[in-house]
Amino acid sequence: MQAGTLFGKYRLDRPLTVDVSGEVWAAFDTVTFRHVVVRALPPDATEDDEFCDRFEREAGIAAHIRNPHVVPIHDFGQIGNRLFLATPPTQGTNLRTLLQSTGPMDVSRAVGVVEQLASALEAVRAAGLVEQEVSSANVVVQDGGLIQLTDVGLPVILGAASGVYGLTCVLYECLTGEVFPTSEIPTPPVGMAAVIARGTAVDPARRYRSAGELAAAARVAVPPQQPAADPTPATPPIARNRRLVAAGLALAAIIAAAIVGGVIIGSGASSPQVAVPTPSSSAAGPASPSSSPTATANPTAAEQVPPVQAPSPTQAPVAEAPIQEEVAPAPAPAPAPQSPPLVPTPAPPPGASAPQVLPCYPGYEHTPPPDGPCLPPGSPPANAPAPAPAPAPAPEVLPCYPGYEHTPPPDGPCWAPAGP
Repeated sequence: MQAGTLFGKYRLDRPLTVDVSGEVWAAFDTVTFRHVVVRALPPDATEDDEFCDRFEREAGIAAHIRNPHVVPIHDFGQIGNRLFLATPPTQGTNLRTLLQSTGPMDVSRAVGVVEQLASALEAVRAAGLVEQEVSSANVVVQDGGLIQLTDVGLPVILGAASGVYGLTCVLYECLTGEVFPTSEIPTPPVGMAAVIARGTAVDPARRYRSAGELAAAARVAVPPQQPAADPTPATPPIARNRRLVAAGLALAAIIAAAIVGGVIIGSGASSPQVAVPTPSSSAAGPASPSSSPTATANPTAAEQVPPVQAPSPTQAPVAEAPIQEEVAPAPAPAPAPQSPPLVPTPAPPPGASAPQVLPCYPGYEHTPPPDGPCLPPGSPPANAPAPAPAPAPAPEVLPCYPGYEHTPPPDGPCWAPAGP
């Protein structure tokens, strides 16, 4: 057989494998116009009439099997001196080749392969085929994980592994990567030794009764998987405590800053350095810069306010700041000591004009006019004495309960009247 030649209605495109079971070719069906895989048995197979009869019978049965784990048969028969099977192409890797390249499988995956092959063998047995060869050489692993059994319908060659025995050999090979039996038998995983020993027992009567029973026993022998650890590590107590301490220190710093700010604001309102001086009336002149120090040795409370000097002709008048709405009443003036001698006010320089009185902000007015401090309408002058407190009303005398009277009247305690 050569590439490019016709084998019956099939055009042989390229060879795939060659073994004792014949040749396998990727071919093209020139009648149905589809790609197929053609397995052609050796020429001497047609010389055995009994074998040819078995092939016709078993291939005809296999052509009716519909199972996802069994590769279906499109066509079978004899062309010239060659028996053949035509099946659809498979997109996967041979199980033996896969194990040789990747090594043994883990227990759970190996048991999964056996379970799918057991489904295929159960379908073959249910169709009427007593024996079916099964080995890693005729098992295909699809890219999505689907396992399929090939060469279904070919008569079992004498000495080939089949049925439960062949499936147990596949399980051993998946677990160890070695073909069973070997001269140096690797130890299978814990729990699987007893399953493999029973499935490959010399006496067929001691083996599992079916491929399904073998798969169930293998699944029971799979060791339980350890729960996956939480990928998110727990926060160490030391790191958590450090974060709590840092948060506490930050909160304490914010509170301290707020307290210091409040103290600064509160003290700023009463600090003598920022107090707004109360301007005197227009009759009072500024203090003379040539006043004697002995004249101000003992100043009164009113004299402690720094005098406001008239602006020089070259300076612009300064706007007067408005007084806050809530002005505490000035305390009653204490008896002042003897006033110091008045110093005559120096005459303004020639050409100097009187200081300009600026208007108050809307809602305020000069109290007293025309140049008093800017206060809300109706406010008393800043230097006005505090109003005398109104006399407190006399307490109301409540009547006593019936049978009692004020003793002594009119507002004594309530007592029962004395007897005669």
